[in-house]
Amino acid sequence: MTSFDGLSAVHYHSHDPGSRFDKDPTIAIDLDHPLDSDRILTPNVIHLPTGGYRMYYTGLGPARRDPDALGYILSASSDDAVTWSKDPGVRVDLMAPYASHRTLCPDVILLEDGHFRMYFEARSPDRPTVILSALSPDGLDWTVEEGVRFGDDQWSYGTPRVLYACAPGQALTHRMYFHRYTYPLRGGLDAGNHIISAVSTDGLHFEEENGVRIRQETDRETFSVYAPEVVRLADGTYRLYYSGWSDTVRGGIFTAVSRDGLHWDKGTDVVIELGQQGWDADMVSEPCVIDLPDGRARLFYEACDGEGKYRILSATSPDSQKPPG
Repeated sequence: MTSFDGLSAVHYHSHDPGSRFDKDPTIAIDLDHPLDSDRILTPNVIHLPTGGYRMYYTGLGPARRDPDALGYILSASSDDAVTWSKDPGVRVDLMAPYASHRTLCPDVILLEDGHFRMYFEARSPDRPTVILSALSPDGLDWTVEEGVRFGDDQWSYGTPRVLYACAPGQALTHRMYFHRYTYPLRGGLDAGNHIISAVSTDGLHFEEENGVRIRQETDRETFSVYAPEVVRLADGTYRLYYSGWSDTVRGGIFTAVSRDGLHWDKGTDVVIELGQQGWDADMVSEPCVIDLPDGRARLFYEACDGEGKYRILSATSPDSQKPPG
């Protein structure tokens, strides 16, 4: 039996995906099913242990169980990360008291025993958002775990991404990156709508780490920074993709790099910009990056067109990141 290597099991890329991606000419996940024909958001793609890929995302459609629902977590499967087949049913539906309106922003990690854990943002009216979790033996049937993974009734928290972390000579732990928003939500560079992090020894009880990982500080971030997508590289460094939202531009995907996962240097270029027209003319947000067999990387993101339709699109790095030889 092969031992579990958590450091390469979750959000790991052998080669740096970089900051250049070319938008793909087709829609990845479209509005074509009764469960998601109204809106599709927040992609998270994983490698399946048996091969292929599964995307978890938030959808909303006329077949929803609760007429007051604002979204719930669905999934789709693919052999090549190009053509996707939607899995039947709902992965994580609404539940009281923390998620009576929406479950969204899923992040799925593989556990040492072969099961899966999903971290997700939960929304109910008249209270701050929190981060919950669910367990699954197969990635399709999920049971929500008791308790809140992160929340304090003072701020709103969401868009989680969880990596395994391990300091030299120490046991494997978990590090969660996520956004912290004011409650009630307000904008401005002084709002404190930053990306922060927390650590856990068991994946259930998280303690906030000191400091801010990605801070609001540019004219593209005047409302917030959020939706961190963090990948560990083979050399032990990290690359992070995230969304920025301003008072005048709805989204945009940016990147930063780090040697230790705590201190980040932002890049100067926009990784994915809003289109002049078409499927992403009104908004781009919520990046997710997966490595491909040929060494390239594919970045999935939510997008809104000029007619208010939200879908999942993708962009692919132009060249293999594998070194020659």
